[in-house]
Amino acid sequence: MRIFLSILILIFSFQSLTRADDISDYEIEGLSIGDSLLNHFNVTEIKNFQNYDDLPSDLSFRIIEIFSNEMKMELYDSVQIYYKPNDKNFKIHGVNGGLFCDTKNKCISQYDQIKKDISKLFGDSLKSDNFNGKHMDDDTGKSIFEYVVYYHPNGEIAVGYTDWSKHMNYNDNVSIDITTQEVSNWVKNNYGLGG
Repeated sequence: MRIFLSILILIFSFQSLTRADDISDYEIEGLSIGDSLLNHFNVTEIKNFQNYDDLPSDLSFRIIEIFSNEMKMELYDSVQIYYKPNDKNFKIHGVNGGLFCDTKNKCISQYDQIKKDISKLFGDSLKSDNFNGKHMDDDTGKSIFEYVVYYHPNGEIAVGYTDWSKHMNYNDNVSIDITTQEVSNWVKNNYGLGG
């Protein structure tokens, strides 16, 4: 069974959700871990989506971002997908749904509601940790993040909020990440660069 992790479903249909035994049972905008991107896009489209290859990493995974003007989306403004660059099957190892906020208060309200709903869904069955600090992509240290990670037996689900400083030209956002443990470890290891 696929479980849609989305704000509207979490808020309005909480009682219809059930816990999943496998991280691949969750999906965002029809995309889930273990699926092939080729079920949704052709190779040219995949290679032409915005990517983050220019950012420091060992490129064990490629991160692409797809916006709502490039793909029909029901609830999110963008999705980010993690896959291995040399995988001809384009297997998904992580997916992130992002919501852009008009105001900081709206972001905080959405973030708090999602955390509350996910906590109700999982109860005490999953360990979780809270993190916050300065966003590493902003050299000025003025952009801040806050997120909570739920440790699933074969991956992680993270809910986050980023308050970008004005000079970054990014929208403040709330996101939900579903990743394999391999992707999570790679990100925690400074995208494979260590330190």
